[in-house]
Amino acid sequence: MEGPHIDTTEQTVNHWESYTTSDAEHTLNNWDTLIEEGLKKNDNAALEGTLDENEIPDESENSKMDEERREEIIKRAFKYRGVKAIEAFMDKMKSEGNEQAEEQEEMEEDKTSEERQAEAFIRQLRILDDPQLEKLEKILDKLDEAIAYQRENMVIDHKQINTKDALEKELQSGSAIPELDIRFDKDGKPWISHSQRSGARFFFSKPIHEMTSEEVAEKGERLSLEDGLKMISEYYKDNPNHRVVLELKELGPSAETHKPYLEGIQKMLKETGLTDAAIFATLSADVLIDTHEVFPDNPKILNGGIAPVISYNLAERSAQDVSGKEIKVKLPNVELYLSDSSEVTRRADGYGKQTGYLWMRLPKAVVKTLREMRKKGSVGAASLTLVNKVAGVIEKPFPKAAKKMREHYADQLHSMGLDIQVAIPKHNPGAGFKRAKEQMGDETLIYANDDHIADWVMDLIDEERNKAA
Repeated sequence: MEGPHIDTTEQTVNHWESYTTSDAEHTLNNWDTLIEEGLKKNDNAALEGTLDENEIPDESENSKMDEERREEIIKRAFKYRGVKAIEAFMDKMKSEGNEQAEEQEEMEEDKTSEERQAEAFIRQLRILDDPQLEKLEKILDKLDEAIAYQRENMVIDHKQINTKDALEKELQSGSAIPELDIRFDKDGKPWISHSQRSGARFFFSKPIHEMTSEEVAEKGERLSLEDGLKMISEYYKDNPNHRVVLELKELGPSAETHKPYLEGIQKMLKETGLTDAAIFATLSADVLIDTHEVFPDNPKILNGGIAPVISYNLAERSAQDVSGKEIKVKLPNVELYLSDSSEVTRRADGYGKQTGYLWMRLPKAVVKTLREMRKKGSVGAASLTLVNKVAGVIEKPFPKAAKKMREHYADQLHSMGLDIQVAIPKHNPGAGFKRAKEQMGDETLIYANDDHIADWVMDLIDEERNKAA
């Protein structure tokens, strides 16, 4: 099937449940604990010490809302305090005279800045009157809808997460499906780490796979997979539709370690109740196939995926005629295979060999694996991110050709019985989302590298609703 052809010469181209203080004794595990530890002065006032007795609003004048409802609104707002819409609302309230809540912040010297900010945020919430809380509740209802929308449309948070603070920030910002990059240390313990050496505030002197578990823990704020899964499980414990993407960067020094390492992840998922929530992604054909043997029912994504030929012509391959040969492109820590082979290149994707595969024709074994997922009613997706990026480059001068390119490659994967995954640009993500869904199919999985996914999804929902009206 011939694809769109372009003459390239014309182109110019903390959260609530896990929030703790530094001494580990003042743990805010739930809302009841907050109340029990004296952070609440009385049923309808601010935190202890925030307001004088004479300043406490009279219940008859200010607090007609049911107390249980007030507490639920405050709890919800605290949990998602990183959402821009909530931050904007609180700034507006402060500008209208609700600034008393910050009086205590500088006095709490025994607590970290983040802890003081969190408690100041709670104080700000507590002095809101009923009409203000009702406005906040409407924003939270829209946020709940946006989170559900992310799950239904498979909008995946594709930012680099290496630490507890980073994961917490994503969850607080209304991220429904975080992606965690997984690497293993010398002892076989999995850690959340985008690159081999990157630490929280520095570069490790050597890769994670050369370090023991103790060394990794001592070197910085690295987050283990086990702890990360516990955080996600707590955050979405009341929602059976939660998801988490585990991108397996490496599975040990040889193919022999693939299965035992996968079984270790399997145990962690079971203990945290996230087995059904897990989606597996990888750049490696071998890792994808081996993961399928251990997790036959979980959705899977082949990252890297299809590479568009430079001529944008699949049939002729006029710009890059590989004639069945393999082309290796060696980069630091990465080997990219651009292959016309229909078979899997069998090799162990071990430590220090983060191998990515970009295919002109997907290997039969990979197609079979992903197709099995579709037959089970699950997800078996191959990436068209590179196709989408190339189409984005030519979007302005050649909009029709860009659209035709996306549709052409999407048709190729759909004809093989596969799903599609695609990353959208960080600028104007809402437009990128709509373009991908319209030109590549409604079931396309979306990777979004954006700090405020929930906010633009809320705008997207409003736009769809207004359009329907």
